[in-house]
Amino acid sequence: MSSRLPSTRTPLTLSPAEVSRAEANISALRGNLAPVDGQPMRFCVPRGSEATTAERRALSAVAERVRAELQPCRDRRSVDALVTRILIGFEQGRGRGDDENEVLIAEYIEALKDLPLAGIHAAAGRFRDGTTLLPWVRRWRPSPAEFAAEVREGLIPLRAKLVHIRQILGAEVYDPPTDEDREKVAAAAASWLNRGGETGPGRPRPSPEAVAAAREDVLHEHGAKFREVAVGSLAQLAARLDAKAAAQREQVT
Repeated sequence: MSSRLPSTRTPLTLSPAEVSRAEANISALRGNLAPVDGQPMRFCVPRGSEATTAERRALSAVAERVRAELQPCRDRRSVDALVTRILIGFEQGRGRGDDENEVLIAEYIEALKDLPLAGIHAAAGRFRDGTTLLPWVRRWRPSPAEFAAEVREGLIPLRAKLVHIRQILGAEVYDPPTDEDREKVAAAAASWLNRGGETGPGRPRPSPEAVAAAREDVLHEHGAKFREVAVGSLAQLAARLDAKAAAQREQVT
């Protein structure tokens, strides 16, 4: 595995067309990735299929924009305006006073706290158009919980896009084996088999029974260590509980 490409974090201003092209390339670039064996959170890509410097800069700019869109909204007035607007046409103003309407809006604001304004705005638009991602009965206003759930559902594609960009930018580039490399590996494997499967000079290949016995020994060893740690932790917990009970008895007396 060769060196990792450096991350491109320099701020870059993209036009809407450039943003669209960069986002359209995410799927194709991610399709070139392969997970590293034994490390599913790490990815690699063959040399020649990795993102170019221009693509990396564009993806970094898209990632910055997505991160900004996912920032929680701290402006209560903006959320108030969006909620008030979406509630118009439902029960608001029908038999309720101003105080009751303020309480109702406050419930929505509390449910939507720590959610990004862009997500709240998009969810409000889906409620207005009747194109919600989650089931909703259109003749009733969405409850605060339904509104918050719709916002979170709309954030899933944004979070997935950010993860995919990180995978592309963090992928390790490797040189695919050449035909000559494959021939060398095949020759080494054939030589090893011709020696009877020896692992080294004078060291015969262990039998399946010996491998299973070794694994069993390791398992028992780890189990013994776990029991030792668990018993010690339980003893410490019991001592703390006894000390706490004694202190409580002294306070009572």
